[in-house]
Amino acid sequence: VLAQQAIADLEDLASGLRSPTDVDHSVHATRTGIKRLRAFVRLARASVGEETYRQENRSLRDAARLIAPARDARVLIETAESESAPPKVLATLHRAHAEAIDELEAGVRLEAVRCLESVADRWNHHAWSGPPSSSIRSGLGATFRRARSDYATVLTEPTDVTFHGWRRRVKYVRYQLEAIAAPDEIVTPYTTLGDDLGLEHDHTELIGVCSDVPDDAAFTALAHRSTARRAMLRSRALDIGSRLFAVDPDAFVNSISTSVALG
Repeated sequence: VLAQQAIADLEDLASGLRSPTDVDHSVHATRTGIKRLRAFVRLARASVGEETYRQENRSLRDAARLIAPARDARVLIETAESESAPPKVLATLHRAHAEAIDELEAGVRLEAVRCLESVADRWNHHAWSGPPSSSIRSGLGATFRRARSDYATVLTEPTDVTFHGWRRRVKYVRYQLEAIAAPDEIVTPYTTLGDDLGLEHDHTELIGVCSDVPDDAAFTALAHRSTARRAMLRSRALDIGSRLFAVDPDAFVNSISTSVALG
């Protein structure tokens, strides 16, 4: 069932990106969908083998990277608007977004579509009914263990890079839990944490853009507001992380296995 749903989701993403009614929305949905599919591939890793796992994960990653600039440019606008950025700053961000969309429509979007379609073709030919429960347990444990390790790294070295790495792993835990239909009370804390870390990342990117215009008061003021917001998000994320990652990975997998009857 999981494999069939993943193939259907993959085909829907390719179709939506090929003929979008709203390019920004389609790019966002595709990026999120690819993250979910990469989380699923991690659940299947032990059953499909390392070579297949690496090929499919790499293909999905490459498709996501193709459309990333357009999505990132749109997110910068939304983040700046959330901090009441002045028109001057927003105009600069809108110009950058327009340039990213132009590049996307110059062939990049269809290249990403072809990449997703190639993955879908391979998955359909696998005639794959898995992954079995043993592979799911292995994948979920590995993802949680990495997220827990990244949390420990953030505690000792709280940098933009370490927060970025932790964010990605937390998202994978969430999407894997959703893929196996874990109860809402288990998934929700990871959703909250992932959302906070996502916003943290958005503000980090905005701060970086503002730093490129150090002598402009409008950009400097926005950077100060965004830095304060990021500090709050980081503090809240660390607090949630202290509760979620206090548990041992094996105990985590066992508790999830009981909740969704993985065996």
